[in-house]
Amino acid sequence: MKKTSSHGIYYGWAMVALAAVAMAATLPGRTHGLGLITKRLLADFPSISQEDFGVINFWATIIGALFCLPCGWLSDRIGLRHVAGATTLALAGVVAWMSQLRDEWSLLVAITLTRGIGQSMLSVVSITMVGKWFQRRIGIAMGVYAVLMSLMMAVGTGVAGYRVTQVGWRGAWMEVAYMLVAATVVLWLLTRSQPSDRSIEFSEGEASSDATMVNRACATWQQAVMTPCFWVFAGSISLFGLVSSGVSLFQQFILDERGLNELVFQKCLVIGLLTGMVANLVVGGMARKLPLQALLAAAMLTFAATTACLPLLRTAGQAYACAAVNGVAGGAITVLFFAVWGHAFGPAQLGRIQALAQMMTVFASALGPFVVARSHSMTGSYYFILTTFAATSALLGLAAAFTPVPNAAAGDWERDALAEMPRLESEPTS
Repeated sequence: MKKTSSHGIYYGWAMVALAAVAMAATLPGRTHGLGLITKRLLADFPSISQEDFGVINFWATIIGALFCLPCGWLSDRIGLRHVAGATTLALAGVVAWMSQLRDEWSLLVAITLTRGIGQSMLSVVSITMVGKWFQRRIGIAMGVYAVLMSLMMAVGTGVAGYRVTQVGWRGAWMEVAYMLVAATVVLWLLTRSQPSDRSIEFSEGEASSDATMVNRACATWQQAVMTPCFWVFAGSISLFGLVSSGVSLFQQFILDERGLNELVFQKCLVIGLLTGMVANLVVGGMARKLPLQALLAAAMLTFAATTACLPLLRTAGQAYACAAVNGVAGGAITVLFFAVWGHAFGPAQLGRIQALAQMMTVFASALGPFVVARSHSMTGSYYFILTTFAATSALLGLAAAFTPVPNAAAGDWERDALAEMPRLESEPTS
């Protein structure tokens, strides 16, 4: 059988769009989503201070990160279609419930569930949807996915923010719940757990329905976490998430420290978003031709350079240039994080592998604002923490340059399994 489908466009491209829909649906469980309603929400709960809400949000994020693990296991065991539909519907229920709450303890539970189901579980489902369908063209697919997801998230944020101002946070959150129900229907009807013809993306030769052969060509999650590849890529995106969450929250203060006004801050956000989306596509295409470890090394070293430059900025032009380059680095790191798992370890236990990596990123993102704020309170400046972030990023970039990345499609894991067979067969049986 040839590697190109004789039945028209490969359905995996529809899965890319559906994965973007799933990621956009995580909005009410994300920091910027909750940020849309925080001021009005706290007005309804006067006993909760801003500091109290920060503590609630921190622990909700940490606890919610643990939801990644069962979601990854379920995605591998019962299929993406059921998990995607059930998770989105559950998030809709929680958001609708949250819009009606009047007591503080129920609010704490609701925020934790939006974090766990939205930010953690649905994110795992989303990135696994692409990884289960692509391997040879995983870089391009993830680049397209990242752009679609960014655009959908931007539109969703804009519409939800507008509705908050028009009907209040409770009315807007109920409308979000209705949209999540609609997304549930779309995902349940159109999602397919895996391709029927695996040869198009996953093997050199004939497609095989033999589960043993398919699994032998893929890594288990235990094998994946024993590789330097897993820890370097997961560590890099986790550090990126930690730095981004901390710096983004306090970026206006950082620029104020350099004598730059709020307008410069706002323009930097737009510039970073635009250059990041361009990088999503460009690096996604490059990932098919160049080694992933080389691309990650370049991205992390670039990210280190832009982070180191932040406390040295003097003019608006320098800030815009730094934001543009930082957006490119961030877009590259994001696509490589999405792309590496299916390429390196194959689809068999991809849900569990990506769940572990996603859990690390959520933990790191939760710590980012705390680390930056604590460092500033101790030193009176952002210089120390930014240079520390830059040095750590550079070290990870150098480590990435020397980290081998397996290739499941080339049979790396199958060869390992075959190499083990003579040794196993020679062992005496009990």
